[in-house]
Amino acid sequence: MQVVLVNVFILFMLLLIGYLMGVRKIVSHSSINDITNILIDVSIPCTIVLSMIRPYDARLMGDALKVIVVVLLYYIVMTVVSFFVTKLLKVDDSKRGSWMFATVFSNNGFIGYPLMFALYGKDGLFIMAIANIVQNVLIFSLGIKLIIMNYNIDEKINLKRVVFTKQNLAVLIGGIIFLTGFPVAQPVETLLTYVANLTVPLSMMVVGLSLSRYDAKNMFKDFEAYRLTIFRMVIVPALIIVLFRVLHIDAGKSLPYAILFYTAALPSPAFTSIMAERYSTSIEFSSKCVFLTTVLSVITVPFFAGIL
Repeated sequence: MQVVLVNVFILFMLLLIGYLMGVRKIVSHSSINDITNILIDVSIPCTIVLSMIRPYDARLMGDALKVIVVVLLYYIVMTVVSFFVTKLLKVDDSKRGSWMFATVFSNNGFIGYPLMFALYGKDGLFIMAIANIVQNVLIFSLGIKLIIMNYNIDEKINLKRVVFTKQNLAVLIGGIIFLTGFPVAQPVETLLTYVANLTVPLSMMVVGLSLSRYDAKNMFKDFEAYRLTIFRMVIVPALIIVLFRVLHIDAGKSLPYAILFYTAALPSPAFTSIMAERYSTSIEFSSKCVFLTTVLSVITVPFFAGIL
């Protein structure tokens, strides 16, 4: 638990630095999107490719295939569970889609990548990148349908947006290198390393900068956001741990199951509010969900990771 706690503490100190930079206007809020684009379109793809520059490893390939099945099953189950939970809790129709979106998906990009790299090195980053392909595809297909639920919006799925993302392209390039053993020149690998080194600090600082845009006092005034946060950050990861215990699964010795656990334990993704803003649905509620789950994750992630 100590290793997890130290790494999570460092990551969230970076988040705090980003938050303070936003609050004190050291970085203007208008610049957050530009920094996010650097992260999503440049830094993270370079990190993914770099993690796959390695000799072919049959075990790692097996883990990659296994994690696709495991996380896909998780997303399907969580979609069904959240559907019935929102009905049981009588969540307002205008918030129900965002409630489900925030429950189903996780911040695997901005928090998951640096956390997996910190805990499991290149192997963890490799498997998280594979798992994130599944989430990226679902966010721009199932996720859109969720975020516009109960709103009179007719949105068709854009196949190009679903498949051809920078991160998916990075996985494709990295996968070719990994499978074929294609030699990468040392200067190229060094360049990728320099850019990839931005990912961990920049990811967490962007999360902090994003949170700084919200009025903290207002973020704590929505009872529905509290119910979502407790379910998402406490009940779901606790159930995953119980399931592991019942099935005698040791996530510490299996990267696919470790990725599954952190997918369940990490906070709701920034895409929750980004999508709500794009389609003009429950923008304020979505922002509160992102804010509260991220704040609570400082406590819940190391706690549940420690008893995993």
